[in-house]
Amino acid sequence: MTAAVTEAVDRATAVNTALATVLDPELDRPITELGFVRSVSVGADGSVEATLRLPTYFCAPNFAWLMVEDARRALAALPWAGECRVILEDHFASEEINEGVGCGKGFAEAFPGLADPDRMEELRAVFVRKGHLAAQARLGKRLLERGWTMLQLADAVLGDVPERLTVTLRRRRTLLGLPSGPAAPLFADDQGRPVPAAALERHLRRGRTAGVGIGANTEVCEGLLAVRYGPSEESEESEEEGSG
Repeated sequence: MTAAVTEAVDRATAVNTALATVLDPELDRPITELGFVRSVSVGADGSVEATLRLPTYFCAPNFAWLMVEDARRALAALPWAGECRVILEDHFASEEINEGVGCGKGFAEAFPGLADPDRMEELRAVFVRKGHLAAQARLGKRLLERGWTMLQLADAVLGDVPERLTVTLRRRRTLLGLPSGPAAPLFADDQGRPVPAAALERHLRRGRTAGVGIGANTEVCEGLLAVRYGPSEESEESEEEGSG
């Protein structure tokens, strides 16, 4: 394999890794896992282009905007990247979103009168907080099944649990600007404060409720995407693994 081919492969991998950090705000999962990335291309000059697609033609424009904007930011952060383009296709607001994000506008500029300029970041944070809560509930369930007590959970810090079990939790904390190091509390509120033992059961119940909502929305969107474009490779692989 020549150096040029190796570099091309490395850059394509880096692009997909960058896009995997972009979440659907409502579904709390990477757009790569959801099948929302239709194609990517990397030019010899370092230019990058990614094409996104969504489950329906009428997906909420503010959610679509966040994904396109976050994807462009993720690609632009690649140290070798030149011009970066993210194209949303088959959406009723594709033209406005593609032009607005490409020109560095805010959502309120592209859709005057539809949104407060500060509302988009708050909307993003609302959904990340839901994802953070749901991640804690999933982790709490696993640890309780392993014999942990509520008091042990309340006293625990991230360093007390294997890193592989806290990957999603730490990523959500980072997005929220909360402590995510080994000494950070394992179960924390929206300000990063530890949840006391007396309140932990209610906290985990709220997380399970958030997780049910996220899961139901994800199932609907995956079904709609499959009907619209056919099953993604990820879905086919999951079905094959599940049938084994």
